[in-house]
Amino acid sequence: MQTTVDFLRHGEAAGGSYYRGSTDDPLTELGWQQMRNAVADRHWDVIISSPLLRCLEFSQQLHNQTNTALSIDPNWQEICFGDWEGKTAEQINSEALMRFYQDPINNTPNNAENLTLFISRINQAWESLLKQHAGKHILVVSHAGVIRSLFNLFLHLPANKIFNLQLDHASLTCFQCFNDKPANFITLVFHNLTPAHLYLK
Repeated sequence: MQTTVDFLRHGEAAGGSYYRGSTDDPLTELGWQQMRNAVADRHWDVIISSPLLRCLEFSQQLHNQTNTALSIDPNWQEICFGDWEGKTAEQINSEALMRFYQDPINNTPNNAENLTLFISRINQAWESLLKQHAGKHILVVSHAGVIRSLFNLFLHLPANKIFNLQLDHASLTCFQCFNDKPANFITLVFHNLTPAHLYLK
């Protein structure tokens, strides 16, 4: 049995560029348009959304427009950056930032969600998705940190390398899972696909 899952990162969020993590900003008008463009002429059996507004409001609109089943799962929510929430990179100690990117497991910000526990949460969400929707084509509307963590889970990319992956606003990443025993076989179909990339042929 084959399950196809497209992961859509949210579009541009209000408030500018900073560590928003669990901060619940809505989309800008540009963000809405980015996401509309990303899903144009695409169809899914199920939509699953993070509960944060920058994902949820678009998911609800897509559900209403297409009558596609929608579920909301808090396990697909972005990692919390703790004391870095709401701060720009310029407002954070540059050495602390570099330590985090080089070894995020052992250098998480104060009061932040532990990266190992975060990846475990994403794995739990993935297992739940497969259990409930095996064999379907699924859209998960989520966040950059969530999608990066999938490369650690599925392709065994070390945790200290996941931030080397570029993830544009409203980009799509697709994995296919061949459900079998003793273990599922997962392939990466495409990553960081945006409407602009479709025309660069």
